[in-house]
Amino acid sequence: MIERYRDLLIIYEKDIAFVISCDSLGAIGNKEHDVLKVDEDIVGKATIKVALAEALCIGAKPIVIVDTLAVEMEPTGKKILNSIKKELKESGLTNIVLTGSTEENFPTSMTGIGITAISKAKVSQLKMRKAKKSMYISLLGLPLVGDEVLNSGNVLNLRDYVKISESEEIIEAIPVGSKGINYELGVLEEFSGLKVDLDCPTYIDFEKSSGPSTSCIIVHKEAEPYIKKSINKSFTPLGRLI
Repeated sequence: MIERYRDLLIIYEKDIAFVISCDSLGAIGNKEHDVLKVDEDIVGKATIKVALAEALCIGAKPIVIVDTLAVEMEPTGKKILNSIKKELKESGLTNIVLTGSTEENFPTSMTGIGITAISKAKVSQLKMRKAKKSMYISLLGLPLVGDEVLNSGNVLNLRDYVKISESEEIIEAIPVGSKGINYELGVLEEFSGLKVDLDCPTYIDFEKSSGPSTSCIIVHKEAEPYIKKSINKSFTPLGRLI
């Protein structure tokens, strides 16, 4: 059976779930026509994080990563690949098979990259549809986009998402992307069948893009979860489920 869940495709094989996730990036890099100029290291880190965040948040671990790079291998592609491999290693994600391709037929003047990941989990361990009434909702990190991502200490990284994935006190987690917090809260309501009772500060823009998954909504039982200390990023209570 194949299920579409949020931005994921999940293939069920008896008691095992294979989770398909992906992300793309364009016009960000060091090439002539890139809109946002950044090193290839940042391109690799940002894209692999977003591609894996959604799967990690439901408790699945990556086993295969496919990188489709719309750039030449030397030097741009190699720099991006090295960044991806380094980020995986530093996040404790090992025994992953990588494959992919690059553009070698024509010169490119703008950076483009796509990543597809296959992750795996036991069906019984998936963090899906487990949110209950009275559970707390909080935000880790802050919604940031563009240059803000480069200059803030409140951007969740891949290691943070691994911690979220492995945390037993987090019942569910939803990475916030370009559609903003408000949209993802609506997704939480849709899949849980509950309503969100907001009680949060007004300085956070609920409609703002969270760029490359710079923040994450978490559902937890305790008002002050340990993950608040484990991840040294902004922690903002948002309310409860009713």
